[in-house]
Amino acid sequence: MTRAPSCASCSGGAQSFCNSAIVRADNPDEAQGRFKEQICANPEGGNPIEMTFNKIVAPQFVDHLLTETSADPIDWPQVVKQAQEDLSTPVDDMDQGYWLDANAVLKPSFDIESLRRDLPEDIRSGLNWAEGKQFFFLISVLSPPPPPNPADEPEASPLEQIVFGSVAGPVETEADFPELVEKEAAVLIRARNSAVAVWLWRKYTVNTKLSGNQIRIDPWCGVMGLEPGSPS
Repeated sequence: MTRAPSCASCSGGAQSFCNSAIVRADNPDEAQGRFKEQICANPEGGNPIEMTFNKIVAPQFVDHLLTETSADPIDWPQVVKQAQEDLSTPVDDMDQGYWLDANAVLKPSFDIESLRRDLPEDIRSGLNWAEGKQFFFLISVLSPPPPPNPADEPEASPLEQIVFGSVAGPVETEADFPELVEKEAAVLIRARNSAVAVWLWRKYTVNTKLSGNQIRIDPWCGVMGLEPGSPS
């Protein structure tokens, strides 16, 4: 089964927005089709909304769940059940550490206790360190940025920017929706906080070609394709 986390920038009416989800499908085309279908689905009795997809990013999903004790094949129904249980339990928004810069330099650490000790106090004190409290982290492995290309046209003068700059309206970029950067892969990690999740990612990929790529950390974003009747 192909398991791809899809992120889409969409325009509906006058609004633009970005949605993310993990999609279960047999191939990338099926995954994108299922993703579009559910994003465009209208609530029962609701008015149809005209939707335009500006960009979809859908990397391949690593088929193992990384944890502090093992790396095992993902049991998606069990993962979804656990995620739902997690969401039913109120937690401090700071505990998980999604606010942590995933690409900040962390000292190489032998174990989790060393990692904790080496982190600055202002970071360490804001994270959950209880082993019994775990969270799901979605790590996206970002593609290296393309080399800059020389401009095809000369830069507009200040006067031209004033006169013509807003004719086409605002241009949506990755700065507007950082979820839409190109990605090499995605992996699901369960750990006590985001610093440990990053440490685990580096531990498992230390000798791979992806070890030097920048990463992005996001919270659990749900799975499409686990509805009743879907293939297991």
